[in-house]
Amino acid sequence: MVLETLEVARGHDGFLRGKPEPALLVAAYRTNGALPVSLVGRLLLRARLEKSIPCSVELGARELRYDARFGALERLLLLVFAVEENGGEGVAALYAAFDDPTQLLIYDASELVPNPLALEEWAKSECPAPLARPIELLLAGESLEKTTSSDQFIAASAVSVLACARSDEAWRFPFVARDARNDWTLLLRLRID
Repeated sequence: MVLETLEVARGHDGFLRGKPEPALLVAAYRTNGALPVSLVGRLLLRARLEKSIPCSVELGARELRYDARFGALERLLLLVFAVEENGGEGVAALYAAFDDPTQLLIYDASELVPNPLALEEWAKSECPAPLARPIELLLAGESLEKTTSSDQFIAASAVSVLACARSDEAWRFPFVARDARNDWTLLLRLRID
C-alpha cells in the first residue's frame, strides 16, 4: 500500500494557531472471519502544510508492505485515523492501540443507531473502490476523542478487501471533523499481487 497525497479542503488548528499539523495513522489487519484479527503492519505519517488551504500535500509515496500467502476467505482490513497533532500524546496512544485489535470496536459513521462490531465482523463486509467508508471507533469502550485529548481526533475511514484477489486500486479515504472545520482526504494505492 502506498500513501500518495493528502488533500486538505479545509483546515483549522484553533484561534491564532496557524495551519493544522495532520498526522495519519494507518493499520493493516489480516482476518479470515473465524480467527481473531492480526495486525500485519502500521504506519504513522506526519504531513506539513506549507501552502495555503485548500491544497494537496505529496506524501513522498510512503509505503506499507506485507508479504504473505492468503487463504480463499482471508481479508485485509485497513484502518486510517486522521489527527490534528498538538502535544503528540494522543497520536502515540492511538499508534499503540493498533497492537491490540480486541480493544477496538468499529461501526459505519452513517449508522443512525450505532452497532459496534469487532474488527473481524466488520471486515466481512465488502468495500468497493474508490471510496473508503467513514467509520467511528471505540477504544476499550471509549470514543477516540477521549484517547486523543492532547491532540484533536478528526475522523477515521476503513476498507475491507479480499486478500487473495489481485488488485491495483486507487482509494480515497475521507476525514471530515464533526464541526467540519477540518476536511481532508488521503489518496492511497492498494496493490495485492
